[in-house]
Amino acid sequence: MAGVGLLVITIGRVVALRSRRALLVTLLLGVAFSGIFEWRQVQVNHRQISAFHPTNVALTVTFQPDALVFRGASYYFVARNHQTGEPLTVRGWAQSASELQYLQRLRQPQLWRVSSQQVGILPATNFNQFDSASYWRHRGVTKSLKIGSILQRQTAPSTPLQYVINWWHRQRTRLIRYCDRLPGALRVYALGLLPGSRAAEAVQELQGMQQLGLLHLFSISGLHVALLLTAVEWVCVHLRMQREHWEWGLLLGLPGYFILAGGGSGVLRACLMRGIQLGGRKVRVRVSALDAWAGALAIGLLMNYGMLFELGSQLSYGLSLGLILLAQESHWWRQTGLTLLGLPSLLNGIFQWHTLTILANVVLVPLFPLVMLPITLIGALSFPWFPVISGWSATVLALLDGGLARLAELPGNVSFGKPLWWVCWLWLASTWWLFSRPPRQRRRWLTGLLASYGLMYGLIHLPLHGEVAYFDVGQGDSILLREPFNRRIAMIDTGGHLAFPQPKWVPSTPTTYAATHTNLNYLRSIGIDHVDDLYLTHHDADHIGDLPAFLQAIRVKRLLVPAGMETEPGWQRVLVHSRFPVKIQPITIASQVPLRVRHPYEAAPAENANSLALQGDFGGLNFLFMGDLDQAGERKIMGDDPQLRTDVLKLGHHGSKTASVPAFIEQLRPRWAVISAGRENRYGHPHAETLTTLRAADVPAVSTQTSGMIRYVYTGKHGVWQTKLKGERDS
Repeated sequence: MAGVGLLVITIGRVVALRSRRALLVTLLLGVAFSGIFEWRQVQVNHRQISAFHPTNVALTVTFQPDALVFRGASYYFVARNHQTGEPLTVRGWAQSASELQYLQRLRQPQLWRVSSQQVGILPATNFNQFDSASYWRHRGVTKSLKIGSILQRQTAPSTPLQYVINWWHRQRTRLIRYCDRLPGALRVYALGLLPGSRAAEAVQELQGMQQLGLLHLFSISGLHVALLLTAVEWVCVHLRMQREHWEWGLLLGLPGYFILAGGGSGVLRACLMRGIQLGGRKVRVRVSALDAWAGALAIGLLMNYGMLFELGSQLSYGLSLGLILLAQESHWWRQTGLTLLGLPSLLNGIFQWHTLTILANVVLVPLFPLVMLPITLIGALSFPWFPVISGWSATVLALLDGGLARLAELPGNVSFGKPLWWVCWLWLASTWWLFSRPPRQRRRWLTGLLASYGLMYGLIHLPLHGEVAYFDVGQGDSILLREPFNRRIAMIDTGGHLAFPQPKWVPSTPTTYAATHTNLNYLRSIGIDHVDDLYLTHHDADHIGDLPAFLQAIRVKRLLVPAGMETEPGWQRVLVHSRFPVKIQPITIASQVPLRVRHPYEAAPAENANSLALQGDFGGLNFLFMGDLDQAGERKIMGDDPQLRTDVLKLGHHGSKTASVPAFIEQLRPRWAVISAGRENRYGHPHAETLTTLRAADVPAVSTQTSGMIRYVYTGKHGVWQTKLKGERDS
């Protein structure tokens, strides 16, 4: 709908020019682009397969060595089906240290015959989650391979043109492996700015930069590309090389540099803009910066028709357009304009904004070409001969990161939430309208624009509705209980994953938490920056493994745990690293807390048998949450309250046969059952015995395995059920 609106505005603008030639060219281009996009969409739809039913296949794939990304013993890359040319994502695991070293030493394009499982790419399974299926579909990728065994490895054959392309990929591979050896923060910066690769530590190292909205300084905007190309031109001029020669060399080398720098959207835009301007100079046609930007946008859309739906592309193209059109403005108005142009995309993509962003931009944008980029280049180049200088460079960059992180922790970070999509478009249009006014009139329009942000903030943070949301966290549990107007925000468990011991030869990787992409991400998207009560049902990692991420990201006022768990040192170690003070309260059935406690009856080790069971009323329905409680615990609850009933039952222990005893289901008489379990989990949850029990009691069940996130959104005593995926009911 937004695209249709833009198209109508564009055609209206061209009609207003009253130029038949301009109108004809616009219509012809519109028809051509529409035809190309439709043809690609038909191709993609034809290749689409199920994301839930993997099939065993034997395929031959080709890929470049710089496509390999390693995380411990696992690796993934984008390849092409050698027979059809279809792009695929591929992941596998090195079986030994020697195999891992072999993969890291690859420098030639590869042709592999693999036995693997093929499946469609899973879309976002939680509301407001990053949709990887959509991201890859824009690039023509609809299938993912999970390698079982590699049947044959060999170097891929090359034509003369492919040989040139392979040479650039080979240099990028060497550059990535070289940067991987650099120390500390220098490694993160060098990988991001030189080969355009993302280090595993980037999330931790650049956290302050991300919170301050400064990632556009990195490869996301292509700013470093423009600086490096300008530096090359400066060197050529001062070496008194003939302009004719170095301009041709630069023009012909841009496609190779595009490969070398990683080929991201910001890199593509910067290379295309410089290439279009140089090409215009060669044919004696003056190409303005705006013309170059428009040409780069058109070519970028031909390469990736979904480009403008991605945050990186929005920031890169949007901010560069702002720099062009606001070039004549005063410094203050230019900074205000760039902030307002980037803000809708940031709020729509990461749901938060720091009030110190403007100050950080004013300080760091000049420092980037003068300090950050030179230090990175000097540290990277000196490493083989003067590693001490590289160490100093890493220390300086680490200090800079630490300063940004401390700055980001200052008051001013606004958990805004995700605005309505059409409001984001309205804000962008209003920003351009603001700068079309004379400077004297802008303050009044600016006040109105900021007031609209305040209104949207209020609507997000004071919702008329409440919700009960069962997150899809894989093989685990996590539930949100939110009352209207956010009067009370509670959660049951955080989700998490079991950590299995790795062989000693496997390289260590930074600790990551799935919560940042699932439940924490959703909380940010609805403007939640605190949790009043966080109930931890027991100490298993699939229920509380992501607790450290919660304690670092948001303020948790109170942790409520089954009596006995508060004395266990294993899980309490994470409390030391909490950003905010947190109170711990052990509870039993006698405890007076907002939810009614149905289990445990006494203090005991926080295992499945002592799991919390909680009950509450929301939106005219009664909900019972069973944690991992087993059948013995269910019988205790039945004996304690023979009249116990509920409308919605969250099955105990992920639908395992160790819970949900038939007599318990028969007594509760639930109208619905909810199962939280991981896809293809190693335990076989939910068990067939449990599903048989539900069918016998005529209780329909819905599972996060097939439906993704499940939520009940209510106002007053009425509400609606929503699932992220259109999954099948499990009984």
